[in-house]
Amino acid sequence: MSEHQPPAGTPEYLEYGSGGPIPPEVPPVDPAGSKGHRRRAWWIGGGVVALLGVGAGAWAALSFFQQGAQPAEALPASTVGYVSVDLDPSGGQKIDAFRTLNKFPAFKDEVGIDSVDQLRHKLGNELVGSMDCAGLDYDSDIEPWLGDRMAAAAVPLEGGDPHLVVVVQVTDEDKARTGIAKLNACDDSGTDAGVAIHDGWAVLAQSQKVADQVATATDHGSLADDATYQKWTKAVGDAGVVNAYASPDAGRVLAKQLGGLLSGQLFAPDSMATASSYGVASSAYHATAAGDGEDPFTQAMSGFKGGAATLRFTGDGLELAVAADGDSAQLSELTGTTGGELVRRLPDDSAVAAGTSLPDGWFSRYVDTMTQYSGGALSREDVYRQIKQETGLEAPGDIDTLLGSGVAFSVGKDIDLEALGNSGDGTGLPIAATVKGDPDAIGAVLDKVRAHVGDLPLLGSDSADGLVVIGPTADYRTQVLTGGSLGGDATFRGAVPDAADAGSVFYVNVDALEPALTKMAGSENAGDIDNLTPLRAVGMSVRTDGGVLHYSFKVTTD
Repeated sequence: MSEHQPPAGTPEYLEYGSGGPIPPEVPPVDPAGSKGHRRRAWWIGGGVVALLGVGAGAWAALSFFQQGAQPAEALPASTVGYVSVDLDPSGGQKIDAFRTLNKFPAFKDEVGIDSVDQLRHKLGNELVGSMDCAGLDYDSDIEPWLGDRMAAAAVPLEGGDPHLVVVVQVTDEDKARTGIAKLNACDDSGTDAGVAIHDGWAVLAQSQKVADQVATATDHGSLADDATYQKWTKAVGDAGVVNAYASPDAGRVLAKQLGGLLSGQLFAPDSMATASSYGVASSAYHATAAGDGEDPFTQAMSGFKGGAATLRFTGDGLELAVAADGDSAQLSELTGTTGGELVRRLPDDSAVAAGTSLPDGWFSRYVDTMTQYSGGALSREDVYRQIKQETGLEAPGDIDTLLGSGVAFSVGKDIDLEALGNSGDGTGLPIAATVKGDPDAIGAVLDKVRAHVGDLPLLGSDSADGLVVIGPTADYRTQVLTGGSLGGDATFRGAVPDAADAGSVFYVNVDALEPALTKMAGSENAGDIDNLTPLRAVGMSVRTDGGVLHYSFKVTTD
């Protein structure tokens, strides 16, 4: 077996606490699709992680503490999907995390801890106590051997379907064996979980056979050394608090497992491994993916080339970043930069903005996909007929003309949310849509709509320089048409750093909306506003670069 070394170095600790890892929580999973095994090794899918010391309520806020992907060293290169958590991130990550979380009253009130060790001890004891296992003690049975890093992964073995395995770094192998044996003693199924411990890692599986096979496969090549894994984890950028990876085979497996979900099969048991060779299944899948009547989801998944994701602190906030294959036909609609350009030129004080690029023929392709998913219950002609009945427009031509090559929606900072909720036609509200296209052609389509539904305030429009602004308020339309430099605003740049290259953008300036939100919430919801106040902005962007799709969702704080 290969030498799976745990990461070297001394853990870094927060200055104001004694430091220590922050534990994750993963929901229970039923590996191998065997209902009879649900009680067996209850701690593998969810129990082991629960023992790490974080309950569901706290985990929503504290799943941020991860740096690196070292557990990949303890998994084989054939791993289909992988999620890792590092319980001892860099000092900077921990300090940024607590600094951010402690801005929110709910965190202080509900979690009530000042250091990672306090959190681990408190919740570890609570969770172990809730498991109704006589004699099991977190401090004496789990803490002495529990390491800083862990991962859950789907690993195919001997040509079969993936099995769920968990790898956990251990600091003392002998104590780990003793502690795991005590965990197994709490199980009443009569069958112990599979455990393989070597060189600082424990591989946990539903059977000893699977655990041994995973360890042996890793000896022949680890996930950490796999070129595809390295490609996608590099593409996603700096490792964050939680990392995830999906191999090119993940699309095939996902499509198959979702089909299995409908029939009650999530992961095949060992006895099914020989019934469907992994290699044969993969070849057959790719051979038929081009179109032998497969559903659109399966077709889309068949061409998947892999991807990675990370949740990381960025100094000014928290970001979920994803890098994935961007060459598929379905993702080609996200290319272009029009959406980002339209948003960046909006007035500087825009409180909400959203923009998207619209490639030629996008609407026809969208309708075709939608009708495919309907399974024949809906036809393209049905959709176009409904559009004409509702709007008077001929689809797809009028729709393509009306929305041009891209559209952006905006809301001014002076929006009255109560008035927005009560308004029937938007009169006087600072809301608008900006379309990049032919003003005369767009105007003609708007006239069709007005003739059909009436000359509503929402259909008011102004145009200039290849742009048409549509909205209910003349003053705000003029402001939007004149434009501004939202793209240069510090709050916007912090939340949407790559807007200039983005095909799609979404942005909310929480600070700008805070007065309106406070007024709408009223005194009875003051606590909710207190937890909203630390937020500065929320941003999202989608862009492509060299066939790689980059997705970013970011939350910034004051």
